[in-house]
Amino acid sequence: MSAPAPELLLPLRRFRLAEHAIFEEVVPEEMPSVLRRLLVHGGDMTSRLENFHNTHIRLEVRHSERTGAGAYFREVLLLCAKSDQAVEYGAIEIFLEAFDPAVRAQILEGKIPLGGLLNSSGMRYRSEPQAYFRVTCGAELFELLDAPPDAALYGRCNVLRTEAGDLLARIVEVLPLSTPAVNAVERAPVLSCEGS
Repeated sequence: MSAPAPELLLPLRRFRLAEHAIFEEVVPEEMPSVLRRLLVHGGDMTSRLENFHNTHIRLEVRHSERTGAGAYFREVLLLCAKSDQAVEYGAIEIFLEAFDPAVRAQILEGKIPLGGLLNSSGMRYRSEPQAYFRVTCGAELFELLDAPPDAALYGRCNVLRTEAGDLLARIVEVLPLSTPAVNAVERAPVLSCEGS
């Protein structure tokens, strides 16, 4: 299978150019079932991860930069608030002019994940996954998610739009293979990041 279209990976390549990661586009049925449940939907990842891990998700901005064209790129980790365990790596291109000034200021402050911010602001938007992928040989990306170097991680390329179709953001989202909740989901109904 081929890699996702290069423009779909642009936010990630902005920060991870030196990596030798190999991306292969996959269909949802090729993903582990738990990760498929987390990735294959038309909503935001923040609320999906909060529900799955039964905890608030906090944002850690690792790198950010603005361009003259009004785009704001940032590389982030989403972390379980109770344990600080990474539950998502994200690279995102945000089109700041599409947001009202108050939301734009909060985006630049970098305290709240974009999905959580959109939901709390009441802004109506559409989430449109463009591709799902498997990534191997991820170097630092794998270290950020505490994955062994020979692992295969899964993610999606997503686009957020206003109800009118204006572009809000392009996002590359990658999930770790192993968290307490992912490991426990087949064994028990209780899903939590506590104590990890």
